[in-house]
Amino acid sequence: MMLRDDAPRSRSIHPPAMTFACVVALAVGCGDPSNGDATTDVGTGSTSGTSPTTAPETTAPVGTESSGAPSTTVTDTADPTTDTASTDTGSVDSSTGAEDPVEYAGAMNGYRWELPCADPSARDTCPWDPAVLEGAIEDPAYTLHRELQVAFGGDPATVYDVTIRIRGLAEPKNFTDGEVQQEHFQIGGTPTVDDYNIYGIDVTDPAQSYTVNRHETPHNHFVFVMDYTVTIPIRGGATVTMKMLDPNDVAIANPGGASGSADPYVVPEIPPFPDPFYGQFIQMDVVSVAAQ
Repeated sequence: MMLRDDAPRSRSIHPPAMTFACVVALAVGCGDPSNGDATTDVGTGSTSGTSPTTAPETTAPVGTESSGAPSTTVTDTADPTTDTASTDTGSVDSSTGAEDPVEYAGAMNGYRWELPCADPSARDTCPWDPAVLEGAIEDPAYTLHRELQVAFGGDPATVYDVTIRIRGLAEPKNFTDGEVQQEHFQIGGTPTVDDYNIYGIDVTDPAQSYTVNRHETPHNHFVFVMDYTVTIPIRGGATVTMKMLDPNDVAIANPGGASGSADPYVVPEIPPFPDPFYGQFIQMDVVSVAAQ
């Protein structure tokens, strides 16, 4: 493991036993429980006595830290015991009788990366809940490596413009080269070798790797709130992989000591709003799917 020059983090997990019960595992669920969609309820309780801070996109101090066939197949490669789930019928637009292309996205729509703190009271850094290791991929390069693979629907002869909205809060990841879109969306490039997390999307066709928590500010102990929309190309039948990588067992807590706020941030409109999430999470919603 390489340690940061500016803000080294401990690799040891020593959470008190009582905190294991109060924080649940990583979600790979989809949807918003407020509208009846299925989701995994993670870390929605507020246990801190501090007042949450609802913040739009925040900038840290400089120098700180889910054929036109509707079938969609989902495979959780992080857990080989998980059965493959398939959806045999898609949503139909009642006004036209046509299938809604958003259904091609399957579990991409509403997917959440979640990394809860073992200790919800942490405000600078925190060992993440070790329950997220259940079903994780064994990878000598990372302490935590989780993936969910989705077979994108639609026509294999067609490439679709898939517009996604990314909301949440996460620690920053720096890159060299590649292309930056919407400030925090990184296309390709080389990630800095350090202990900071990668929340990403890999597509097999057109082949490309995307990172959703890119930040231009050098690493330090902060999390930032993001809300942006971006469009990526995906061919019908391509495999889309949502991945979460952490080189060590520590995450920047909400809000992080270098954020300039004593209170945790709250991401508007999505769970656990109006409560803060104690740790890091990012939700991806598919806004539209259109053939190129």
